[in-house]
Amino acid sequence: MAGGQLMTSTETPAAASASAGTAAPRRRRRPRGAWLLLLAPALAFNAVLFLTPLGKLVAASTHDHAYQRVLKDPLVSRSLLNTFEISGLSTLAAVVLGYLLAMVIWRRGPLARVVLFALVLLPFWTGVLVKNFAWAVLLQDSGLVNTALQGLGLTDAPLGLLHNRFAVVVGMVHYLLPYAVFPIFAALSAIDNRLELAARSLGAGETSVFRRIILPLTVPGVSAAGLLVFIISTGFFITPVVLGGPGDMMIANQIDFYAHQLTDFAGASALALLLTVVVSVLVAVYQRILRAGGEYEAH
Repeated sequence: MAGGQLMTSTETPAAASASAGTAAPRRRRRPRGAWLLLLAPALAFNAVLFLTPLGKLVAASTHDHAYQRVLKDPLVSRSLLNTFEISGLSTLAAVVLGYLLAMVIWRRGPLARVVLFALVLLPFWTGVLVKNFAWAVLLQDSGLVNTALQGLGLTDAPLGLLHNRFAVVVGMVHYLLPYAVFPIFAALSAIDNRLELAARSLGAGETSVFRRIILPLTVPGVSAAGLLVFIISTGFFITPVVLGGPGDMMIANQIDFYAHQLTDFAGASALALLLTVVVSVLVAVYQRILRAGGEYEAH
């Protein structure tokens, strides 16, 4: 009896596990293509609100030799040149200022970071028109900037700070600065503090640490910030109108001119598609830079 009971007790766990294994329900395999059903609402939404207008633009741009006409128009060439010049200047200024501001935030404590981030985000909390008209008031001949310069004795007469390229770049940098700060700050935050401590223990100074450690490790963030700012700046419309002069019109203003002044919807569609293609290429490059930066951090 004792031996039989012992045998039973030793065989019971194996039998129980076998019976439990056979009784366990099998997981049902999801049918292939089920993820398409989950994406169907998003795909339908994009098809209606993005692909349909894009298809109409493509159809409209094929009429009346629109591409040949707009590419031969000297005003379009000038607007394209203005777009790349103003966007390049704004990108350079935003990245330099964004890097300095990101460094300041990175070196501060948690409470100071919150305050500084709130100040950086202020442009997002005010409308574009409000910011542009505020800069127009500040930069006009009797504005605060010229009044301060004359009061300090730095100038004898008001400077022409409004309705020129300088004012356009200032207004665009004010709007674009947060887009430069956050990618650069993310790259700075990913740096291991032990690298800087090790460099200082070996006698490296501030300049050497920045040049040999911090700057190389933040190149992906700087590249991503610069490309993101440049992509956004190519589509500016209100700022050149409010702060710029007749010679500072960008490609978005030219599209509006074709659509509303000339009522040439084929030409406006062609210009819009050309701008879309350029921005799409830049977005692809931006994604590649982000992917390369992620792989670099992983290694």
